[in-house]
Amino acid sequence: MTLSGSGIAQAIWTAAAVHPTASVRSGAVTISQTGFAELATTYTSTALSTTKLIMVSNEGVPASYSLVLGSASSTPASFAEAITVRTWAIDATDTCASTPSTGTRSSTWASGLTLSGSLAPGASARYCVQTSITSAAAGNAPGTTMTARMDLQGRADNWTSPVTTLLIVQKVADTAPRSLAAVKKTASSISLSWDAPDDKSVTRYQLYRGSTAVSSAQTATTFTDTGLMANTAYGYTVYSVDGDDNRLAASNVLAVTTDRKVPAPNTWYHVVTAAGSCVDAAAPQEEGRVLATTLCSTASSSSFRFVADAEGAYTVNAKTNARVWDSRAKKQGSSDVTLSVEDGGAQRLERHFALISVDDSTGAVQIRGMQVSKHCMQSGASGTALTMQPCDTTIPIQDNQQFTLVEVAP
Repeated sequence: MTLSGSGIAQAIWTAAAVHPTASVRSGAVTISQTGFAELATTYTSTALSTTKLIMVSNEGVPASYSLVLGSASSTPASFAEAITVRTWAIDATDTCASTPSTGTRSSTWASGLTLSGSLAPGASARYCVQTSITSAAAGNAPGTTMTARMDLQGRADNWTSPVTTLLIVQKVADTAPRSLAAVKKTASSISLSWDAPDDKSVTRYQLYRGSTAVSSAQTATTFTDTGLMANTAYGYTVYSVDGDDNRLAASNVLAVTTDRKVPAPNTWYHVVTAAGSCVDAAAPQEEGRVLATTLCSTASSSSFRFVADAEGAYTVNAKTNARVWDSRAKKQGSSDVTLSVEDGGAQRLERHFALISVDDSTGAVQIRGMQVSKHCMQSGASGTALTMQPCDTTIPIQDNQQFTLVEVAP
């Protein structure tokens, strides 16, 4: 007697009996099953059970069978114990559409359960097998996997086959948002992103800053928290929610500290355009030298320090010398922003600029001249001069009048 099987398990006897009183002296015992592989499933918050038909068939001489359901030795015992296995026999014309109130057997994958009987040649036995897990148990085991096994053995009089074993995997879908991370931050905002969980029953997310809910109907996997304090630590957690408003699972807790308020004293910055270029004061840094944009680099000519005055405006110092930004050319019929020497003279307003916040989520500012208050610095293509142009007052501000101050590492 031999066994074979992958999707179908069979016990086949092909040798002659050697016991003198054996009633089966020749022939073949073929016991097979179908359906066990269909029990492989992923439990979700809206699908906590699965029911499949397992059929045991005899294609040979009269024989008995034993079909044992249980868990593989490598499976976490507590998880296997949490999954209920329920079986009941049905007639050839019945289906597994409903669970009867009587006549069922119940166990767990950990404890196991045996289906057995005798079959005439050509006969079959039909069993409904239902496995289920409670919502509470699934909620405590997101992403947990177990391996269930089926051992099939056939017998004909004094003949017993070897055991054929089939394995399937059952698991609980991971309902937790994954890899919560800060993708961008400023002095007053933090932009977050996370990966959606495997469980397709998740319909939205709740986002908490500490114990404060900042979004309860978030459907996207990104969020920007604004209006924050500069240089302050915040903690974030994202919860998944299903269509019945059940909170399912939590993400990792993310700690993020906002940037220092810009511009900070005695700090060097890159002044970055919306297109990603940097303002540069490359040599020769002489009187009247025009400021231009270039590819951002570690060159000191792209570093500037903002020095506040009593009115809340700033002079902007080039790192490579004592020269400052100057907008005086506008009054002289040119729109270029140049370098000059800060001497505190009558032209001081031409060397002072106000920073007007235009996008709290990115930290972008509009750089407005103090000498001609309705004119703002404007960028062009990389390599072209910075100019003073009428300030855009639309919402959102045009990109070429948006600049971001990025702190340069010491």
